[in-house]
Formats: sequence, C-alpha cells, structure tokens
Amino acid sequence: MSIKKFFTKDFVIGLDIGASSVKIAQFKKSEEGLYLVKADLREIKPTTDPALRTKAIAEALKGLFAGIDLKKSKVIAHINCPKTAIKLTHAPYMPKSELYAGMKLEAKTDFPFPIDDSLLDYEIFGDVVEKGVRKYEVAVSVSPKETVSRYLAILGKAGIKPVSFVPSPYALKKIAEVAQSKDGKAVCVVEIGKLHTELIILKGNTLVFSRKIPVAGEDFTKSMTIVLDSDRGKTQLSFDEAEKIKSEVGLPAESEPKIIDGKISTTEILSMLRVPAEQLATEIERCFDYYREESGGGKIETLVVFGGGASLGGLIKFLSGELGVEVKLGDPLEGFKVGPNAVRERNKTSYRMAPAIGSALSFGKGINLLPLEMKEEAKRAVKRGTIEIVATVVVLVSALLFVGMKIELGNLQTRISVAALELSGLAPDLKKAEAHHAANMVLVDEPHWEDIFKELGHRVPKHIHLTGITMREDVINMKGVVSSSDGEDILSDFILTLDEGIFKDVKLVKTRDLADKSGNEFELACWVD
Repeated sequence: MSIKKFFTKDFVIGLDIGASSVKIAQFKKSEEGLYLVKADLREIKPTTDPALRTKAIAEALKGLFAGIDLKKSKVIAHINCPKTAIKLTHAPYMPKSELYAGMKLEAKTDFPFPIDDSLLDYEIFGDVVEKGVRKYEVAVSVSPKETVSRYLAILGKAGIKPVSFVPSPYALKKIAEVAQSKDGKAVCVVEIGKLHTELIILKGNTLVFSRKIPVAGEDFTKSMTIVLDSDRGKTQLSFDEAEKIKSEVGLPAESEPKIIDGKISTTEILSMLRVPAEQLATEIERCFDYYREESGGGKIETLVVFGGGASLGGLIKFLSGELGVEVKLGDPLEGFKVGPNAVRERNKTSYRMAPAIGSALSFGKGINLLPLEMKEEAKRAVKRGTIEIVATVVVLVSALLFVGMKIELGNLQTRISVAALELSGLAPDLKKAEAHHAANMVLVDEPHWEDIFKELGHRVPKHIHLTGITMREDVINMKGVVSSSDGEDILSDFILTLDEGIFKDVKLVKTRDLADKSGNEFELACWVD
C-alpha cells in the first residue's frame, strides 16, 4: 500500500451556496468509485441585509454538516458571481513554470473586466497544433478576490475549511461528462439559478464553450409583478405572490384560460412569462449559432437543464419547441450509486443539486480558485500528516518487534551456547580470514559508482534534475531541483522509488521553494547496499 493512502480522506463533499438555498452532496470514496451518502439542501429566507444573509447561510451550513466528520472529509465549494468566469484558450508552448504568468497576461484581454484584483487558475486539457505551431489547450478561470474572501468568511463562521473553490462552469463540466451523449455528439448544459444562468457546451470530455446568460429565475418572477389593466381593473402582484403563482402554475397552456387566486388569468400569466422565456431561448440559440460557426457546422441535439429555474412548469416543452432540439430536465445523480436514505424527494430536488455534485466530482487536480497561501497550507498539512502517520507506524512496528524478540530470547540464548563451541574449533580459519579482510578494507568505503549511475538513470523522473552527488562517511548525498508546481508529490514518489532499488533509508535532508515558485530545491541522504 502506498503511504499516501494512509491519509486519504474518506469522504468528499461538494458545496453550493446559492442565492436562495445551500446544498451539499457527500460522497464516500471507494475502489468502485463514488457512493452518495447524503444530498440535501436548506432554503434561505431572502434578505437585503448582508449580515442577516451571512448568519442564515452559516446556520444552514451547520444544519447540513451536522453529523459529518470534517476531519475525514474534503470539502470542495462551488463559487459564482457575475465576474467568476472560465474561458477556453490556446497558449504558446512554454515551460509550465512560466505558464501561470503567461495566462495572467492573456486573461487581461480575454475577460471583459479587470482581473488585477482577481484570483486566477488554469487547467491544461491537452496539446493542439495551430497553423503548424504546437500550443496548449487551456481552460483559464478567474474570480474576484472580494468574492473569494466573502465565501471564506461565511464558511469560516461554520467552521468549514475548503480544500478547493471551483467555478460554476467547471462544476457543470464534471456533470456534463456524465450526461454527455454516448455517440460523441456535443451536449449543452444550462443551470438556471435565481440570479445567474450558466451555459456550457461539451464535446467528449472537452469544454468548448462557456457563457453566462443574462436571464435567470428571478427575472421570471419580476416579469409577473408589472401592473396589469384588464376588465377587472388594475392588478399588480407582489413579489411573493408572483413567486407562489409561478411555482404552482408555471407557463400555462394557451387553452382553457382561468382565474388564479381571483387576481390574474392564466392568459395574463402566459403573456408575462413568455417575455423572459423567449429571451432565454434567444440567448441559448445565440450560443448554438456561435458553436456552429466555430465548429464548422457542428450541431447541438440535446439540451440538459438544471437549477431551481428548471422547475418552472412548461419551460422544458417551451424551450424544445423554440430551439428545435431535445430538452430534458437533468438528474445529476444518474449513474451514481445512491444510498437508500441519501436523498429526500429526489425527483423534486436532484436537478437543483448539479453545482454541489459537480463540485464533489472536481476532487482531483484541476482548477482551484483558493488563494495561493491556502493551497500551500493544504500541502503542508499533507506533509505533517505523512510525518505523523510514519511515526505511528514506527511505534507499532517497534512494539510488535519487541513482543517477537521477547518470545525468541530463550531460543537465542541456547543457540549462542552452541555457536560458542563451534567458534572455538574455527579459530585457525578465522586468523586467515582476518588477514584477507585487512587487505580488502582499503576499498570498502568506495561504492560501486557504475551501479549507482545506472540505477539513477532508470529511476530519476523527468521533472527532477540532479545537480550534485557526494559521499562522506558512508553516506551518499544528492542535491537537485524539482521543476514542477507539484514538487512535493513528485519528490515523495522519487524517494519511494529510490528505496525500491539499491539505495536504502533514503531521507529528505532539506527542501525549499525556488524564488520564482516554479519548483523546489532539495537534498537527500541515503546508503547503498
């Protein structure tokens, strides 16, 4: 078993703090994959007071996380705001240590807002050849530092320390990878929240397009609060009344008009809700047109809709008719093993859980919008955990050895007596052996350097460069550089690999970050068989 498995978290939790609710999806990691343990949400009462909203969210979080052992859980939070975005781009082929600075410079022209006060991260999807030039295909994401700080403050009040912040399109990408068409055709995924609507297009496992759409769930409610003048007189619904009727009636059919709550007819409801519904369809169609142009005629044949806004009655049928494609209400839990009591009223809530579930699916390496210092702190925590576990293992092994040695002590004493008698008969031969040994001691401290260099040639990975090898008092010292942002993981694997060969008791003497943060310098000490 790899030493890393000793401190792997048992659970991964996706978290979505939305405008009107807080959602979590807790998965247990196993060799068969992810198993859903809990998916739940808590509604948040609307308020314009930031302090009251923060308090309500903190209380909702404490309720959702009740009974969850955070020490055994990795929490990944979904983050969103108007300036949290992701963009697919092609970057010049360069050393990965220089890519971050290049992406930050590129982002200043790729995003329609200043990013100097934003956090940035990226993920390399692969290589492409553009006009004969090799380039990286990269997804770059940004989010304002103010947004990240606000999320951290809210989570801190609930005692939650996330290991990662993932942007909305990235979480939807993870969901879309599961929902995508098995024949390789492009799939469009739309998540209609209360304040934000996110759209992505995925082909295979590649994110090819991402955009925020300026029509969301609250726009449907607001459209129903305008003043109506009919033969019954003037009527105006309050926001709460409009929300209630929208939820209960949805987009009414044109036939069989009737009066709702004695205030408004279904015909009037339809005329008001058609405005944002048509705007939504138009914006989605524009995204389809862009994809067709960029892909040379590619078509979108399936649209999957998530989010609270997707529950508007009649919206799925309306969008299908307007866009001429298959439109379906998404179930982000499809394809997962689900515990018997993991979800309450799955058919009424699962489509709202997409950002939380997508965040949980982002538990591997990828885009992470946490501040750099928090990422480094997480790495240090892993390192501390490694040391503690190694110490525990040493104590346990020592205890077992002690018990075993005590049992064998009696047998050893008997064997020693017998060996002493045999040794007295070997005295003449021992004198000859001592003379031979004295002759060989001249070279005993000199290692077989040819074997050492052959061994290193097979075991040094591509990201590690050795800068010096010396030997003093039977100890071989190696100095080198890890040229990667994942230096600690690569160095740990390198040490384990060396221990499997002729090098024994390989130990890390010291390590420090390079000045440009592109990797680490290190020094190792070891012995040779």
